[in-house]
This record gives sequence, C-alpha cells and structure tokens, in this order.
Amino acid sequence: MGATLVLLRREVLKWVGRRPVLVISIVTPIFWIALFGKSFNIINLLNAAGAGVDPRLAAAIREAMLRAVERVFGTTDYFTYVATGMLAVFALFQSMFGAVGVVFDRRIGYMTRLLAAPIPRFSIFIAKVLGTLFRITVLSAILLAIAYGMGARFKPGLGPLDLAAAWLVIALLSLGLSSIFTGLAFNVYNQEVLFAVANLVNLPLMFSSSALFPREQMPSWLQAIAGVNPISHAADLIRYYLIGKTLEDPTLSLAYLVGLTAALLAIGYTLASRGLREA
Repeated sequence: MGATLVLLRREVLKWVGRRPVLVISIVTPIFWIALFGKSFNIINLLNAAGAGVDPRLAAAIREAMLRAVERVFGTTDYFTYVATGMLAVFALFQSMFGAVGVVFDRRIGYMTRLLAAPIPRFSIFIAKVLGTLFRITVLSAILLAIAYGMGARFKPGLGPLDLAAAWLVIALLSLGLSSIFTGLAFNVYNQEVLFAVANLVNLPLMFSSSALFPREQMPSWLQAIAGVNPISHAADLIRYYLIGKTLEDPTLSLAYLVGLTAALLAIGYTLASRGLREA
C-alpha cells in the first residue's frame, strides 16, 4: 500500500506540473461540448418549425415537438444530453491518454529502476490506473461546472448523493478502461502503436453508444451493439443521476459496469504482468 501511494503521488505531481497537458485535457472536451452540443442542437429546429404560419399554430407545433424531444432525450435541451453523455466519452479518451505515460517511462529507463526497487509489481500497475482515475475525477468536475455555466440543466433537487453516484459510474468506467489500456501499454515500446489501437477502439465505442444519441432511435443492429457498450451504460446512468432521465433498470446497468470493470482489471493486470516480466 505504501509503495502504491508513493507512486500515485508521483503520477499526480507529474500531471499537475505539466500545465500544457492540463490545459489541453480541459479544452478538448469543452470543444466537443461547445461546438457539437451547441451547433447540432435539435431545439434550434423547433424555433424554425412554425416559421411562416399562424402564431397559435406555430406555438402548438413547438409544444408538441418539445414533448417529443423530452420523451426521446429525457430533457428538452439537447446540450444537456450531450454534456452529460460526454462525461463517459471523456473518461474513455483520458483512459487512453493516461496509458501513454507507461510507454515513455519504459523508453527513458524509469520503468527499469522501478522494477529493480523492492516493491510489488502490482503497485506499479495500480498506481498508473489510480493516477488516471484521479485525473479523470478532477477534469470531470471541471467539465461539469463548465457545462453548467454554458447552460446545462440538471434535475431539480440535485444533491450530493446524486453527484456521488454519478462519480461512482465514471470511476467504474475509468478503472476498467484505464486498466486495459495500461496493461496494453506495458507490452508496447512505441506510443504510435498504442495510439493506433486506441483510435481503432475509441471512435467506434463512442459512436455506437448512447452518448450522443438515444439507443431507442438507432437501427436494431446498432441497438444490440449499444446494449453491451459500457459507454452507453455509463452515459445512461450519469443522465439518470444528474438530469433525471428515465432508465428502465439502473441497478442492472450498474451491476454490468461493476462486472465489466472487475473483468477488465483482471485482464489489464495480466497483460501488465506479462509486460513487466519481459521488461
């Protein structure tokens, strides 16, 4: 435990000390939210729906469309839908970026010094994973505050328990994804390989999830994929706790994330152990 805490402290200090990386980590998801969420805003269609018709008819059309949008997205504000879903996507991308540090540690020889130290090898792996979780926690809180400032609407009576539950969902997703990416990173010597694998996985996971669009409105074959996509379960749970979007069985989604996280932790550590033995 002591070795893990020391290595975790190094990860945190290294991240805080690299201000350009910190700034880019915050700015990138803001671009996603601000540019995509605000420009591709379905509510803008409602404002044009009644153009050129009787004002009373236009109001009735907009009201009917608002009710339809609320049924589909769980909110009348698409920006809120995207902003909360992007918290899950943000965890996905940060988990990949967090693993890149392992490759650099191997290349500069720091990993060799760690392996020569009298510490459990599990501490090396779990410190990397927890360091990524720390970064995602801090950046997610900042991102949530910025989204609120940009107009995201949360459910009435949002309290600390709701925020804690949403964080638990993000933490589970982050632990699982960072474990598998970190385990992979211990087995490669070139960061380009890691980026290639991550890009092969990240975008399909994002676009086959409910982070940007509800599962119910997808084609049947894509619904099946989204149903097992951890990003979908995480995004739906985050919306359930933060904006009150109806979810058929939140307990089942949470159990799915717990089971998947445990499996990815085991697989990630197995990969990391093999890489550390060969280092």
